[in-house]
Amino acid sequence: MSPRRVRLRPVTCRSRFAAIHDAAVSRTRRRHRHRHRLLKPHTSPAAGSGSKASSTETNGLEELPEDIIHHIHSLLPIQDAAHAACVSRRFRRSWRSYSSLILSERTLGLDRKTEEWKTHLIDKVDKILTNHYHNGVKVKTLKLDIGPCRDIKASYLDRWLRIIKPGIQEFSLLLPLVVNKIYSFPCSVLSNEAAASSIQSLSLFGCAFHPTSILGRLRRLKSLSLRYVHVTEDGLGHLLSKSSALEWLEIEACSGIICLKIPCTLQQLKFLSVQKCEMVKVVEIDAPRLCSFRYCGTPVIYVRNSSQLKNVDISPVNLSGILSYARFSLPSIAQNVESLTLLAGRIENANTPMLPSKLPHLKNLKISLIKPWSSPNYDVFSLVSFLDASPALESFVLRVEQDAMMHDPVVGDDTEYRRQNLECRNNSLRKVMITGFCSAKSLVELTVHILERTHSLERFTLDITYGYDRRTCNIAKFPTARMIGQCWSLSKRALEEAHRAVETADRYIKGRVPSSVQFEVLGPCPRCHIGK
Repeated sequence: MSPRRVRLRPVTCRSRFAAIHDAAVSRTRRRHRHRHRLLKPHTSPAAGSGSKASSTETNGLEELPEDIIHHIHSLLPIQDAAHAACVSRRFRRSWRSYSSLILSERTLGLDRKTEEWKTHLIDKVDKILTNHYHNGVKVKTLKLDIGPCRDIKASYLDRWLRIIKPGIQEFSLLLPLVVNKIYSFPCSVLSNEAAASSIQSLSLFGCAFHPTSILGRLRRLKSLSLRYVHVTEDGLGHLLSKSSALEWLEIEACSGIICLKIPCTLQQLKFLSVQKCEMVKVVEIDAPRLCSFRYCGTPVIYVRNSSQLKNVDISPVNLSGILSYARFSLPSIAQNVESLTLLAGRIENANTPMLPSKLPHLKNLKISLIKPWSSPNYDVFSLVSFLDASPALESFVLRVEQDAMMHDPVVGDDTEYRRQNLECRNNSLRKVMITGFCSAKSLVELTVHILERTHSLERFTLDITYGYDRRTCNIAKFPTARMIGQCWSLSKRALEEAHRAVETADRYIKGRVPSSVQFEVLGPCPRCHIGK
């Protein structure tokens, strides 16, 4: 007997609205019945037998209180909320006070195939915000994504920003990067103390922002994101001085700052990200509760009160010397770091120096080596310096980009792949993964060293294919992802090297693996690589 076919209906705006509506109606009816039982006077059955209830019960929206209507409406995405307002008078009244506005081509349901979709986007946003402004609606969330509209006029933006009033909690503005004249965000909209003190999240993209002393006190601001924003050091200083409750700060590709100072007044700051700010030469941090620091730029960093700094991610904007810098400086600027991610530069030093300084709390280490501009000459075995400095290290991931190392021919006996007189040992390291493993001699030596000097090792993975663990599917959660996910492509030369790497692993490494270690070599995928 063939299995019964079940036809699944797509979830539409109407079905989502109906589900929310029905649940709310049912909840309200139960509440009213319970309230009726509590208020009804006690009578005997005989007394009530001759009377008949004459009350009638209405169905649908009419029996719902106004606050329930507003609550249902607030749960709908803006496009569905607007559709509901078109078919119901009660939702139409609710729409006039709809407080969460997320306006973009996607949320407004615009089709890019039409020739005038950008004009329609501006017109719709203008109509919605104008109506809300004239109706005196207190907007709590306003997110404007006008990135595709390169010809947007400043007068429109100025008019839209009038909606920022006391009670607003979240504001986001995304503008196009390529424009004739960059838009200057008016600091005056945040000069109102009531409006400034209510905002909790502020995000700006693709504009200029020059805060002054007239800026209101941002007492509740917890999240601040400035991306592709022109802001001066003085302007940023004014902004941060007004944001004592800030917990999350993201600065990306911002011009106008040479020395970035994070003052001690940011007592609640826990996360700081500084990315692609090419003008920044020095970063000074004095945030006592900072937990996570992500930095891409010139590696000149000064950190005070770094006892809470546990997660560090550093990559250089000019891609040079980051491994040596990190090994030399991190023990002093982040002595309690537990998770460290480093991206080595295209002009990396020949090796990482062995230093007496330690990273005593480091548990997770990730290092990526990218293809250098000149001939590869980095001695990857010198990464032993990090292992030696990290007695508490539990996990080590090394990613080697294609052509980041010189591939040596597989010749000689196994003594060629062992370096002598190194007593570095680690009794905590449990998991090691090397992606982009190749026949480079120093890489084989590093692998052999870890296997012979780490007695706590539980799992060791050599990935020949440059990112086996970063496929479309998560192998940790879905073991069958190896046959489902899409592998990274390999050129013919890379595929030849992959086979040499597998041969190298079999000949010089496999025999050294202790029986207690789960060892795996991830070679070319039979589905994605073999035969191509």
